[in-house]
Amino acid sequence: MGINICALQEKRLVDRLHSLKVKGEVIEKRRMESFGGRPERKIVVVKFKNRIIETNLDDAEFERTEIGEQIWFSPPVPDRDPCNCHLFVWLIVAIIAGALAIWAITTHFHGKTATILSLTAAGWISVIAWARICSHEQGKCLRDLEMEIDFFEADGDDKQGEQK
Repeated sequence: MGINICALQEKRLVDRLHSLKVKGEVIEKRRMESFGGRPERKIVVVKFKNRIIETNLDDAEFERTEIGEQIWFSPPVPDRDPCNCHLFVWLIVAIIAGALAIWAITTHFHGKTATILSLTAAGWISVIAWARICSHEQGKCLRDLEMEIDFFEADGDDKQGEQK
Protein backbone atom coordinates (compact mmCIF):
# COMPACT_ATOMS: atom_id res chain seq x y z
CA MET A 1 0.00 0.00 0.00
CA GLY A 2 1.48 3.34 -1.04
CA ILE A 3 1.69 6.56 0.89
CA ASN A 4 -0.12 9.58 -0.51
CA ILE A 5 2.21 12.46 0.35
CA CYS A 6 -0.30 15.14 -0.67
CA ALA A 7 -2.99 13.66 1.57
CA LEU A 8 -0.54 13.57 4.49
CA GLN A 9 0.45 17.17 3.87
CA GLU A 10 -3.22 18.21 3.64
CA LYS A 11 -3.99 16.43 6.94
CA ARG A 12 -1.00 18.13 8.59
CA LEU A 13 -2.15 21.57 7.40
CA VAL A 14 -5.77 20.93 8.50
CA ASP A 15 -4.54 19.79 11.93
CA ARG A 16 -2.38 22.90 12.19
CA LEU A 17 -5.32 25.12 11.28
CA HIS A 18 -7.55 23.38 13.86
CA SER A 19 -4.89 23.85 16.53
CA LEU A 20 -4.86 27.64 16.08
CA LYS A 21 -6.89 29.78 18.48
CA VAL A 22 -7.63 33.36 17.49
CA LYS A 23 -9.67 36.07 19.14
CA GLY A 24 -12.52 37.76 17.32
CA GLU A 25 -15.47 40.00 18.11
CA VAL A 26 -18.95 38.48 18.26
CA ILE A 27 -21.28 40.46 16.00
CA GLU A 28 -24.31 38.14 15.93
CA LYS A 29 -25.78 35.12 17.70
CA ARG A 30 -28.32 32.79 16.13
CA ARG A 31 -29.91 29.40 16.49
CA MET A 32 -30.25 27.20 13.42
CA GLU A 33 -32.86 24.50 13.16
CA SER A 34 -31.38 21.17 12.13
CA PHE A 35 -33.17 18.67 9.97
CA GLY A 36 -33.55 14.96 10.57
CA GLY A 37 -34.04 14.98 14.33
CA ARG A 38 -30.69 16.56 15.15
CA PRO A 39 -30.50 19.18 17.90
CA GLU A 40 -30.46 22.82 16.86
CA ARG A 41 -27.07 24.42 16.28
CA LYS A 42 -25.90 27.46 18.22
CA ILE A 43 -23.92 29.72 15.91
CA VAL A 44 -22.08 32.95 16.57
CA VAL A 45 -20.89 35.24 13.80
CA VAL A 46 -17.41 36.50 14.60
CA LYS A 47 -15.49 39.34 12.96
CA PHE A 48 -11.78 38.69 12.66
CA LYS A 49 -9.70 41.28 10.82
CA ASN A 50 -11.67 41.86 7.61
CA ARG A 51 -13.54 38.53 7.63
CA ILE A 52 -16.88 37.42 8.96
CA ILE A 53 -16.74 33.82 10.24
CA GLU A 54 -19.49 31.56 11.57
CA THR A 55 -18.56 29.18 14.35
CA ASN A 56 -20.54 26.65 16.40
CA LEU A 57 -20.65 26.85 20.20
CA ASP A 58 -21.96 24.44 22.79
CA ASP A 59 -25.05 25.42 24.84
CA ALA A 60 -23.19 26.80 27.87
CA GLU A 61 -20.76 28.89 25.83
CA PHE A 62 -23.56 30.19 23.62
CA GLU A 63 -25.55 31.41 26.63
CA ARG A 64 -22.52 33.14 28.21
CA THR A 65 -21.42 34.88 25.01
CA GLU A 66 -22.60 38.44 24.42
CA ILE A 67 -22.58 40.51 21.22
CA GLY A 68 -19.51 42.75 21.13
CA GLU A 69 -17.51 40.36 23.32
CA GLN A 70 -14.11 39.02 22.26
CA ILE A 71 -14.01 35.20 22.09
CA TRP A 72 -11.38 32.62 21.20
CA PHE A 73 -12.24 30.32 18.30
CA SER A 74 -10.61 27.89 15.91
CA PRO A 75 -10.54 29.02 12.29
CA PRO A 76 -12.68 26.98 9.88
CA VAL A 77 -11.16 24.82 7.18
CA PRO A 78 -11.81 26.40 3.77
CA ASP A 79 -14.05 24.53 1.36
CA ARG A 80 -12.45 22.98 -1.66
CA ASP A 81 -13.14 25.24 -4.58
CA PRO A 82 -12.85 23.35 -7.86
CA CYS A 83 -10.99 25.21 -10.58
CA ASN A 84 -13.50 24.83 -13.42
CA CYS A 85 -11.46 26.95 -15.82
CA HIS A 86 -8.44 24.68 -15.41
CA LEU A 87 -10.61 21.59 -15.79
CA PHE A 88 -12.19 22.97 -18.98
CA VAL A 89 -8.82 23.92 -20.52
CA TRP A 90 -7.30 20.51 -19.84
CA LEU A 91 -10.42 18.79 -21.14
CA ILE A 92 -10.21 20.72 -24.40
CA VAL A 93 -6.44 20.06 -24.68
CA ALA A 94 -7.01 16.33 -24.07
CA ILE A 95 -9.78 16.12 -26.68
CA ILE A 96 -7.68 17.95 -29.28
CA ALA A 97 -4.56 15.89 -28.49
CA GLY A 98 -6.60 12.67 -28.63
CA ALA A 99 -8.18 13.63 -31.94
CA LEU A 100 -4.80 14.55 -33.46
CA ALA A 101 -3.21 11.33 -32.18
CA ILE A 102 -6.04 9.21 -33.60
CA TRP A 103 -5.88 11.08 -36.92
CA ALA A 104 -2.08 10.65 -37.15
CA ILE A 105 -2.25 6.96 -36.27
CA THR A 106 -5.09 6.17 -38.66
CA THR A 107 -3.33 7.90 -41.56
CA HIS A 108 -0.19 5.76 -41.10
CA PHE A 109 -1.70 2.44 -39.98
CA HIS A 110 -4.74 0.48 -41.09
CA GLY A 111 -7.03 -2.16 -39.62
CA LYS A 112 -6.67 -3.58 -36.13
CA THR A 113 -3.27 -2.00 -35.60
CA ALA A 114 -4.72 1.50 -36.09
CA THR A 115 -7.59 0.76 -33.72
CA ILE A 116 -5.36 -0.61 -30.96
CA LEU A 117 -2.80 2.19 -31.27
CA SER A 118 -5.56 4.83 -31.36
CA LEU A 119 -7.21 3.47 -28.21
CA THR A 120 -3.85 3.24 -26.46
CA ALA A 121 -2.88 6.80 -27.40
CA ALA A 122 -6.28 8.21 -26.41
CA GLY A 123 -6.13 6.29 -23.12
CA TRP A 124 -2.69 7.64 -22.24
CA ILE A 125 -3.71 11.18 -23.14
CA SER A 126 -6.76 10.79 -20.86
CA VAL A 127 -4.61 9.50 -17.99
CA ILE A 128 -2.15 12.39 -18.39
CA ALA A 129 -4.97 14.96 -18.44
CA TRP A 130 -6.63 13.36 -15.39
CA ALA A 131 -3.32 13.35 -13.47
CA ARG A 132 -2.68 16.99 -14.38
CA ILE A 133 -6.17 18.07 -13.29
CA CYS A 134 -5.90 16.15 -9.98
CA SER A 135 -2.45 17.50 -9.18
CA HIS A 136 -3.63 21.05 -9.89
CA GLU A 137 -6.67 20.60 -7.61
CA GLN A 138 -4.52 19.14 -4.82
CA GLY A 139 -1.95 21.90 -5.17
CA LYS A 140 -4.69 24.54 -5.07
CA CYS A 141 -6.14 22.98 -1.91
CA LEU A 142 -2.72 22.98 -0.22
CA ARG A 143 -2.08 26.61 -1.23
CA ASP A 144 -5.50 27.64 0.13
CA LEU A 145 -4.78 25.93 3.46
CA GLU A 146 -1.35 27.56 3.71
CA MET A 147 -2.85 30.98 2.95
CA GLU A 148 -5.48 30.47 5.68
CA ILE A 149 -2.81 29.48 8.20
CA ASP A 150 -0.69 32.51 7.25
CA PHE A 151 -3.73 34.79 7.56
CA PHE A 152 -4.66 33.57 11.04
CA GLU A 153 -1.07 33.23 12.31
CA ALA A 154 -0.20 36.79 11.28
CA ASP A 155 -2.51 38.12 14.01
CA GLY A 156 -1.04 35.81 16.62
CA ASP A 157 2.49 37.02 15.81
CA ASP A 158 1.39 40.66 16.27
CA LYS A 159 -0.20 39.92 19.65
CA GLN A 160 2.87 38.02 20.83
CA GLY A 161 5.02 41.03 19.95
CA GLU A 162 2.73 43.32 21.98
CA GLN A 163 2.92 41.06 25.04
CA LYS A 164 6.73 41.08 25.14
